[in-house]
Amino acid sequence: MHPRPATAWRFRRGFTLVEMLVVIAIIATLVALLLPAVQSAREAARRTQCANNLRQIGVALGRHASTADSFPPGIAAQGWNPGAQVTGRGNDPVLGPLFFHEWTCFLHMILPQLDELRYYENLRAPVFRLEHPRYVNGTFSPTRLDPGEWAPLNGATIPPLLCPSDGQAGPLWQTPAGHGGLRLAKSNYLGMFSGTNIAEGLVRTGTVASPRNCQEVHPLRPRPFDRRAVFGYGTGTRMQTIKDGAANTIAVAEYLRGVADRDGRGAFWYNDAGMQMLHAAQGPNATADDILNRTRAAGADDWGCWPVANQNQRNRRALNLPCRGGTIVSASEFGIDDAATTRSRHQGGVNVVFCDGHVAFVDETIESRVDLSTNPPTYGTWQRLAWIDDGRPVAAP
Repeated sequence: MHPRPATAWRFRRGFTLVEMLVVIAIIATLVALLLPAVQSAREAARRTQCANNLRQIGVALGRHASTADSFPPGIAAQGWNPGAQVTGRGNDPVLGPLFFHEWTCFLHMILPQLDELRYYENLRAPVFRLEHPRYVNGTFSPTRLDPGEWAPLNGATIPPLLCPSDGQAGPLWQTPAGHGGLRLAKSNYLGMFSGTNIAEGLVRTGTVASPRNCQEVHPLRPRPFDRRAVFGYGTGTRMQTIKDGAANTIAVAEYLRGVADRDGRGAFWYNDAGMQMLHAAQGPNATADDILNRTRAAGADDWGCWPVANQNQRNRRALNLPCRGGTIVSASEFGIDDAATTRSRHQGGVNVVFCDGHVAFVDETIESRVDLSTNPPTYGTWQRLAWIDDGRPVAAP
């Protein structure tokens, strides 16, 4: 065997430090270039899933309209905040033979069409005769809960109502201790309600006497009120009354689940703005505050927002979650000036589903305007898409 020439060993060497640093720099550059693309692809998939969820909601609403000749009522109760009405008062002379609690909304009614029949049955649907958390057997209860009736719902999520892009808060609402500490499902999809706030969508027809403490309302304001939306109280909207056209009228839009599990945004168990209802006072992803159910005191472990926005731990503008607490007019009109606008985690806009079932992505730069000083009032494109009979329909995007 001949010895290997010394010159052969000269070419068998490793990488120099400079070469290794160059390779690492190239790899880091490639990762930096690819990572945004990967993140963008993931968000595109999440946004598509979010749109698909809304599409299924649209199909469910359409099936209800075909069967019942109307969309489901936004809130099944005939009154706003009818807290004291409980099981056994089905023949109430004021509210009629089929009374519903304030928590019963259109989302509960369409659960079978979303393949959530078990949850629907646990709600004792279709009559929804669960005890209201404020009252047990007609008497105010400090615990505000009948554990036996609500237990099957505790901790159960509803996946078709969750947008995967929204991960700031969990899928469940941790109720305050005074409501039994239940963990109830949240939703990223809420209905469009009449008016620019809760009060504007109501017609007072009298107040039920104590202890029932219920503000009676009419399901929809009559003409010439032109800020009517698809959803209201007690009675569902018929397709024939959507004068602007089903393809040009929004039924349901996105909303965010807040900043924490104790944040009530998206918790559709009370007929309040941001919990069951959206309004078209502002356009999508508006920078101005949502006016939400007011907490009892600053810093209280409650579901709403503090009265003062700049001291509010839930007023998170950087997270597209600006809010402040509404005005307390009286004990029976708690938060009556509340209003929430549609919000999402998608870049540049929100997904909505129209009354004909089609889903569209609405750019947040869409014209939004409400000027009641003119005659007739002046509305933006967003408002005209949100209201069913404003007299000037606009085409959906």
